[in-house]
Amino acid sequence: MPTKTTKSALEVLNPLLDDPDILEIMIDGPDRVSVERGGRIEDTAVRFGSNEEVQKVIEEALAMTGQKIEAGKTLYDVRLGDNSRMMAVLSPTSINGHSVVFRKWKTRQVTWEKLIEYRSVSPEVRDLIQSAIRARVSILVAGGTASGKTTVANRIVELIPSEERVVAVEQTHELQFDHPRSVFLEADGNVPVAMNDLLTAGSKMRPDWLVIGELRGAETLHAMQIMGNGHSAISTIHATSAENALSRLETLCLMANLGLGLDDIRQIIASALRLIIYQERLPSGRRKIVQMVELKGLEEGRYILQPLMRYNPETESFDLTGAKAGWER
Repeated sequence: MPTKTTKSALEVLNPLLDDPDILEIMIDGPDRVSVERGGRIEDTAVRFGSNEEVQKVIEEALAMTGQKIEAGKTLYDVRLGDNSRMMAVLSPTSINGHSVVFRKWKTRQVTWEKLIEYRSVSPEVRDLIQSAIRARVSILVAGGTASGKTTVANRIVELIPSEERVVAVEQTHELQFDHPRSVFLEADGNVPVAMNDLLTAGSKMRPDWLVIGELRGAETLHAMQIMGNGHSAISTIHATSAENALSRLETLCLMANLGLGLDDIRQIIASALRLIIYQERLPSGRRKIVQMVELKGLEEGRYILQPLMRYNPETESFDLTGAKAGWER
C-alpha cells in the first residue's frame, strides 16, 4: 500500500492500511469510507472534509507511480509499489463525489491448512484436487465477486510438484502463489502487450503448467485452444455455478468473432477443460468450495457433466458423490 508519512493526504487511512484483516478500502465521496473485513463490508468512522481532500489522496497515490490527474480523464486503475492496486473514478463520472478503492496486496496468505480449519474445504476435496494435478488435468475455478476463487487458484498452483515449471499469464498481476519454478507475465505492465500474444509467448516458454489470470474477454478462445492443444492449465472465471461457467466460456469465446458456431466452441471447451470448481461466498461472509464437476466431453452437442462434490449447507459437509473421476482410473 502507499507509504505512510506524517504529512500525507493518505495519513487518515493509516489505521485501515495497518489492519491485516482489511482487504479493501472503499472511499465513496468524502462522507463514506468502508472496508471489507472477513468477507463483509463495514462502515468506518473515517471522513474527509471535502471532495478536494479525496482528490488529494488520489493525486498522492498516482504520484507514487509517476502519474498525475489529466484533464478530461476520470478513470485511473494503477498498481502501486507493493503490488496493491488503486481504482479511482473521479467526478463527474462518479456522481456522489470521487470514488476510490484500494485493494491490498495480501502478504499473509491463507494456506490449505487454514482453509481446512476455516471449513472452506475438506481434506477429501483437497485430495481430489491433488489427484487432478497429478494427472495434469486442466482446472477452471469459477465464482462470483469476492468469492475467493483467486485464493483457491493460488493454493491449487502450490500443489504442483516443485520440479515442474509454472508460467503465469495475466492481464493484470493479481495471482499470489509460492512455487519455486514460477514465471509471471503481465499484459498490462509498463509495456502493454496484447493478451493473445502473451498467451502464445507463455505457451512457448516450456511450461509444465500454464496459470492464466481471470478469463474476461475474447482472449478466452485462444486460452481454450492452447489448453486443447495439450497444455495443462489452471484459470478462473466469474460465474454463478459450474454450469454457468461453461455458458460464460461460450459467450467469451464468441467475442473473438472468428465465425465459429456454438458447436465448434463447445468442442474446443470440452477438449480444453476437465475439472470445474465452483467457489462461493455465503451470506455469512464465509467462502467455500461448494461444487466440483468433471467435464467428460460432449454428447449430441451437450456437455457431459459428472458431479464429484457438492457442499451441503444444512449439515455443513462437503459431500463427495462417490463417482470416480476419469483421471483416477
